[in-house]
Amino acid sequence: MIARWNGSSWSPLGSGLNGTATSLAAYDDGGGPALYAGGIFTQAGGSPASRIARWDGASWSALGSGLDGSVDALAVHDDASGPALYAGGSFTSAGGSPANRIARWDGTTWSALGSGMNLGVLALASHNDGDGTALVAGGSFTSAGGVAALYIARWDGTSWAPLGSGMSHYVRALAVLDGPGASRPSLIAGGDFTSAFDSYDSYVARWACAPPATIHDKTRPR
Repeated sequence: MIARWNGSSWSPLGSGLNGTATSLAAYDDGGGPALYAGGIFTQAGGSPASRIARWDGASWSALGSGLDGSVDALAVHDDASGPALYAGGSFTSAGGSPANRIARWDGTTWSALGSGMNLGVLALASHNDGDGTALVAGGSFTSAGGVAALYIARWDGTSWAPLGSGMSHYVRALAVLDGPGASRPSLIAGGDFTSAFDSYDSYVARWACAPPATIHDKTRPR
């Protein structure tokens, strides 16, 4: 369920995973750079690893007791306390403690991000929108931290907040684009939506993030 391409051929990563991997990220937890895989598997390298595992180049290891549901997104983000690995998905428990659809791994332990989301997280990105670097989550949720947030929300290290009026449907992908001439990187969202931030954007949209935040790159005629 996972393989490595060296430029000319594919090779396995040990004995691999016993289920689908849906997300990957590179992260250094203090023990050196490693590959982290998230998904719906329960074993990595033949040993228990609940939905998330670490590959150090030679062997797989679990991240504590893992998650109790699928991991659909991984991202590395620094909330000013140091870089950490963030996981989003359908789970409601991380490391045996409550964590609703999103959690933080600091290399040793799992922690929740407030009260989390009411439904799944499908995408994550670390983004500086002019008010500091924040973790942005997209997915099928309509509430983040108990606050209305339609399919996209921002975590500032303390609390969740919506991004404008949100989207009309699921956000499935997030990316940060630092284009020529831009005053700061833009956040790009892709998904099932046909309206983004009260505009007529279909399936992909850009959060311009220079206050006041605006949306560009309209893809559907009015």
